[in-house]
Amino acid sequence: MKRVFLSALLLALGLVASVGHASAGPLTWGVDGPDARRTDLKAVFEVMRARGLTQYRVGANLARDTDPYEVQMYRDMIALAKTYGITLKPILATPFAWGDRTDGGKYPAGDWNALYQQAYSRTYTFVINFKDQINDWEMGNEINLLALDSGGKKLYGHGWTAEEFDMPVMNDWVAILKGMSDAIDKINREHGTHLRRVLNTTSTMFGFLDFMASKGVGFDVISYHYYEVLNQNPNRAWGGSRQSYNLFKKLATYGKPVVFNEVNCAEIYKPAYENEAGKPLTEACYKSLHATLSFIANQVDADIESVLIYELFDEPKKAPPENRFGLMYDLKTPKVPLYMLSRFAGKELAPHEAEELTKRGM
Repeated sequence: MKRVFLSALLLALGLVASVGHASAGPLTWGVDGPDARRTDLKAVFEVMRARGLTQYRVGANLARDTDPYEVQMYRDMIALAKTYGITLKPILATPFAWGDRTDGGKYPAGDWNALYQQAYSRTYTFVINFKDQINDWEMGNEINLLALDSGGKKLYGHGWTAEEFDMPVMNDWVAILKGMSDAIDKINREHGTHLRRVLNTTSTMFGFLDFMASKGVGFDVISYHYYEVLNQNPNRAWGGSRQSYNLFKKLATYGKPVVFNEVNCAEIYKPAYENEAGKPLTEACYKSLHATLSFIANQVDADIESVLIYELFDEPKKAPPENRFGLMYDLKTPKVPLYMLSRFAGKELAPHEAEELTKRGM
């Protein structure tokens, strides 16, 4: 009888554990960063491996000026990443991202069909080279932010519905994203692969996903970007034109895997941000980021697969605030958030690193 009771108890505990996290498996952790032409990826991947980070989100710019080197650069990056146990997460961009509707005159009409052909052709030609090495392909980055209201403002706090995105600029982007989506779908059908199409949104702009889906843009994974200040809770997220809402429950309604592939604190955006440990805004940023990562790691609603921090190291040549998002000042000088992310990724910290977290209550 005791054995039967024990078996039942263990089964019950197992069921409880199985619903403790909605994800199909443990979270994976990573960072955003530049490609091999802009940084020493060997040094980047060494830092990542030491810190338990296994995903690297990086641009794949498909245009005439990148044609001479982009494919070979990606082959080299994939080979190097593999030696460090790192997976590349490319963000596809075609000439329209820089305002070129004709792809250098290849599609002179510059109309909807030209945009579609630009995206379809360039995506198919590039992605097929890596169909057996790279599984996830992100179609553009923060395209939803190009939608403006009648006053010329981005749709922060709005954008809940597909109808809000029915405007000329978004219909142009339908052509691009549908071209990308259809090209990847064709590769899957031709080769029996299971490449996944990733589509991104931010803030309250879930209507962007709905609008693109209504126009035939297929996507398999939702990418979400999250930057927040201290004392905000994604379980009661700011809804703008609507009441507060549970971000994780909202993402779960799509029935698709989710990747949080740009995450950081929002204090960095403030003009007075110091980017120096011990200073008020910087310390608030550290606490805010820690809270965000804890919320994501402990949520039980959405199928969140991975969390990536934007970005690995500062880029001082950029203007503020884009120059100070790094987990490190440079590849030899870590900031406190790198220790934090390492711990979330399951890596043991050096005593002095652990102390930096302990004294902050992390």
